[in-house]
Amino acid sequence: MAEVEPLPSGWEKRMSRKSGRIYFFNHITNRSQWERPKAGGSYNSVEPDKVRCSHLLVKHNQSRRPSSWRQEEIFWKRPDAEDI
Repeated sequence: MAEVEPLPSGWEKRMSRKSGRIYFFNHITNRSQWERPKAGGSYNSVEPDKVRCSHLLVKHNQSRRPSSWRQEEIFWKRPDAEDI
């Protein structure tokens, strides 16, 4: 009997209740597929790509509305907001 390679990090083997077939679920991407995932393939990363959007969360002087109910004038510059 051939040895089966362990699943890549983040993957789990499951059985479909409807069809009874084995499928594979990735906890990181919340995607499933019928084919066994191979190490080094897509969706195998332990951590998904990061999206930097802190400049959207922190008001800065280049925001669409550079004021808020708390502060009439915003003094943060965009690079400073991105560094937070």
